[in-house]
Amino acid sequence: MRRTGAVALLVGGLVLAGCGDTPAGDVEDPTTSAPSPTDTAEPTDDVTDEPTEEPTGEATAPTDPADLPGEAIEIFPYADAELAVMGVAADDVLYVREGPGSEFAEVIELEPLAEGIIATGENRQLDDGTIWAQVDAEGTAGWASVAYLTHLGDAVDITSQLDLPATATMEELAELAAEQRAGDSPEPTIVIVDGPTEGDLHEVVVDIVGLADDAIEGERLHVFATGNGEFTVHSVEATALCARGVSEGLCL
Repeated sequence: MRRTGAVALLVGGLVLAGCGDTPAGDVEDPTTSAPSPTDTAEPTDDVTDEPTEEPTGEATAPTDPADLPGEAIEIFPYADAELAVMGVAADDVLYVREGPGSEFAEVIELEPLAEGIIATGENRQLDDGTIWAQVDAEGTAGWASVAYLTHLGDAVDITSQLDLPATATMEELAELAAEQRAGDSPEPTIVIVDGPTEGDLHEVVVDIVGLADDAIEGERLHVFATGNGEFTVHSVEATALCARGVSEGLCL
């Protein structure tokens, strides 16, 4: 669901597409993904629009790397960087593909909170401006759009920095927290990437992508709340989504 204000809320809809050609994602059909700080294309190539749709990529990557589309560039992520998925909705997946582009066949699907993705240092920029990185994900090699990849910083408690009223749903609570954290950033995108779930505490995880900072491309908020029918914040943890890398838990 999208809001028309400075912040956009995406609570679903990015189903099995495979982020990758636009700044918003690397799912099959990035039409509903979050925009990437390094990518200006529309998120229509790598996230799926319907969870039941089949991925559209069918092409096989050329055996000679010189025949791959786009231009090889030296840019983040560098070789051996440990990456995580970002900005992919809770009911969607990120496709890793045989080549750099949504036309290539899918080799593996990554969940919205997937981590431990290792960059090889091979990156290519396509004619549409989107950037794809070659990665090793769960022991499988392939390509994913950098619009949906990030370096995770350390999680910190930011509860005292927020002023959140009780809300009727956990999604509303997460949206309010994200809006306050986004501040004056120009039109960041907010995506519910996990939950809501119930337990001793109610939980929801939301990504804010597109913050106005060279080092920080976004922030992941883990919101905990109490209540039933009306939800009151218990605590909020924030994890920086780092653009260039992490050192001792801080963005480079």
